[in-house]
Amino acid sequence: MTVDALKPFDESIYQQRNRNRPTPLLFQMKKNKVIFLNGTSSSGKTTLAKAFQEIMEEPVLYVSNDKFIFMISDRDLKDDSIRPPIIISLLSAFHRSIPLIGECGYAMIIDHVVEREDWMNEIVINLKEFTTYCVKVNCSVEELERREKERGDRKVGLAKWQSQFIHNFIEYDFEINTETESTKDSANKLKELFYSDIEPTAFNTYRETLKPNQTVE
Repeated sequence: MTVDALKPFDESIYQQRNRNRPTPLLFQMKKNKVIFLNGTSSSGKTTLAKAFQEIMEEPVLYVSNDKFIFMISDRDLKDDSIRPPIIISLLSAFHRSIPLIGECGYAMIIDHVVEREDWMNEIVINLKEFTTYCVKVNCSVEELERREKERGDRKVGLAKWQSQFIHNFIEYDFEINTETESTKDSANKLKELFYSDIEPTAFNTYRETLKPNQTVE
């Protein structure tokens, strides 16, 4: 820890240095825009999200379901009898945490593999106060399997299995194909979308289809 870290916090100095940045929760709660990426494993979401962070003029928080999943030990992740119930409850907690992170006032790009309809319900409910662009991240099954083999840390066939249903729950605001478009071009498209005047409709439309008992937070 440096000597500076031990000095009393001076709000005026902080505000002067960060005049053009969103004001954090410590001083004023503010809601920023959200990019929500949904795609299979190995579809390129993480690479895209980090590239998006780098080209943005303002701070962007990268919020990923994997950060929660990897709270689980390697032993339990490999145990088919233990893994499913832990992941279901853990990701439900992740969904409830998203608006709390968003209340910090910074833009967010969220990386998810929405395998269940009730997960989508939780996500759209918890992000109801945020302007959220729902983005489909896609590429061919052949390319997904090639990436799985190249990575070596994913079970070959997982992405193909996920691709059969994860895009069936919602109509998207935007689509990125990581096979036919470069990461740079894809990130720039997201940046243009973020700063555009386009009103996202996917989450609002989805919320309208929910029954009263499905809208309880």
